[in-house]
Amino acid sequence: MNQEPTSNFWLFLEVLAKRRSLILGIVFVAAVGSIAAAFILPKWYKAEALLLPPKDISSSFVGSSRFSEAISITGGLNLPILATPNDLYARMLKSRTVTNKVINEFKLQAHYKTRNYEETYDAFMYHTVIRVTEEGLLSVTIEDKVPQLAADLTNALVDALDDVNKAIIADRMNQTKEFVETRLQLVLTDLDSARFELQEFQMKYKTVDFDEQTRLAIEQAAQLKIKLAELELQVDMSQITLGAKNAELIDLQRQQTIIKKQLNTLENSNSDSSFFSLPVASIPSLKGKYEQLYSRVKVSEALYQVLLEQREQTRMKEFEKMPTLSVLDRATVPELKNRPKRTLIVAGSVTVSFFFAIFLAVLLEYFRKLEEKSPDDYKRAIHFLSAYFGWLPGVKK
Repeated sequence: MNQEPTSNFWLFLEVLAKRRSLILGIVFVAAVGSIAAAFILPKWYKAEALLLPPKDISSSFVGSSRFSEAISITGGLNLPILATPNDLYARMLKSRTVTNKVINEFKLQAHYKTRNYEETYDAFMYHTVIRVTEEGLLSVTIEDKVPQLAADLTNALVDALDDVNKAIIADRMNQTKEFVETRLQLVLTDLDSARFELQEFQMKYKTVDFDEQTRLAIEQAAQLKIKLAELELQVDMSQITLGAKNAELIDLQRQQTIIKKQLNTLENSNSDSSFFSLPVASIPSLKGKYEQLYSRVKVSEALYQVLLEQREQTRMKEFEKMPTLSVLDRATVPELKNRPKRTLIVAGSVTVSFFFAIFLAVLLEYFRKLEEKSPDDYKRAIHFLSAYFGWLPGVKK
């Protein structure tokens, strides 16, 4: 059982030896052809730029989410779970809006010798590689036969993305600015109205510090009631001891009447114009009205302050001319070609041609033996090969 594989192996080596001229000829032709092709093929140079797109910028004051969305292109977007802002920028680099600038600026339709814009765009994307690195950076690579053009195209694509990014942010900023200005006018109108109503309330009811004035009015009323209670006690005792017609009793009753009148005035209709007294009976209703007006003024003032800060930040951003993208490495003119890989081309061609030559040698030896042992099967095989592969040079022979 061990003889059959051994004899087959030696038969295989015998075939290789017998057909060595064919095998070496095919390998030689393939090697010469691949070497010639490797040197004839045009050289392509690759230029690369590395980007660090900005993160979402957040503002430092309350209620600034709308402003934060305006100054970051990814702000307010619901990205998929596995998507990052870098993925968004990578897709933007492939957009027609960005690529149109580069295609038109460098006249790439004539450069690539394409017939229309679609073919030009496809050719440009074929020579462009945009990817997000493992470190989270955005890599832009463009290859071209001209080293300088490869670098210029790469930098131009990055600049085009920055221009589009600025335009989008500027549009959002204008919308935000219009919103802030409109809202600011409405809040200012409401603030003026609230302040006017609060001022009228204060003038009408003589209020400056409502809580302090309330405390003073209640203390004043309490003191009058205490004094009134003391007088009532003295009157009752004097009626028993002095009699109803006593002059001292009459004076006490007169004092009692005066205090009751003062207390009634204090509780119901205080006519004091000194801004230090309030009608005690009206304090609950006045307090609610005062707090409503006061809160309205404070809320309007706080909102007005927030809108003022937002307006100032939008104005500051309008004067900024800094790039919206952080370019870590701009593309430089490549010194070494990227392709063709001549060594790989020659080695690959020689390897493939060698195995093809061995296969062809074994096949020819098989047909030779088939012709000797079974001429009819040989004729059928030749007829099949001629029918399907007769157009190839050397097959009929």
